[in-house]
Amino acid sequence: MLAQLRLMQLLSPVLPVGSYSYSQGLEWAVKQGWVVNREDLDQWLNELIKGSLAQQDLPLLRNLYQAFLNDDVQRISYWSHVAVALRDTAELRAEERARAQAFLRVLEALPDDRPDAKIALYKDSLQQTPFAAMAWASVRWEIDELPLLYTFAYNWLDAAIVNGVKIIPLGQSDGQVLLHTKLPALQKAVETSLDVADDAIGFSVPSVSMASCNHEVQYSRIYRS
Repeated sequence: MLAQLRLMQLLSPVLPVGSYSYSQGLEWAVKQGWVVNREDLDQWLNELIKGSLAQQDLPLLRNLYQAFLNDDVQRISYWSHVAVALRDTAELRAEERARAQAFLRVLEALPDDRPDAKIALYKDSLQQTPFAAMAWASVRWEIDELPLLYTFAYNWLDAAIVNGVKIIPLGQSDGQVLLHTKLPALQKAVETSLDVADDAIGFSVPSVSMASCNHEVQYSRIYRS
């Protein structure tokens, strides 16, 4: 249970290693009038949960977990670089690497009575994607694959809804309603991700890519680019 609590700490969206400082295109979508109320945000989240979360992010995290579990340095490096390659805008690639490096700094700073002598072998991978750090920490803390996937998925959704509540803006009750109604879809996404073949990993959401590209040059914004 302590290990699970530590994972929840590491993935918390309110900490600097979390997603609270990135809108992943949502800020521009709101500015353009694509997402202006709870119903719009619900549809935006639906597309991401069924698409990029289930078909891309969760399978990437699962593969990295298995690679660390088997101490397969080659596969760790491969999937870490694939995770970056699948981010199709400069903004999303910069976010991937920035969050990865933030995760690594935190993991190196945490007290641990089981230092990993192989960290030098993983260093490049750990600096590419936060998925590598999540997987590495979970293996070290003896957290099973499914709890990792569910914890990541929940915190991803939590961060996305918090961003929407702030940007649109919405009331806290709207956020709670969205979180409650999206949990079944989140469960389905985790279940779907378990059956995604390696050569099928990846999903394009053109609206998010377009929003992310435009957010890079948005004149006034509160989220990082």
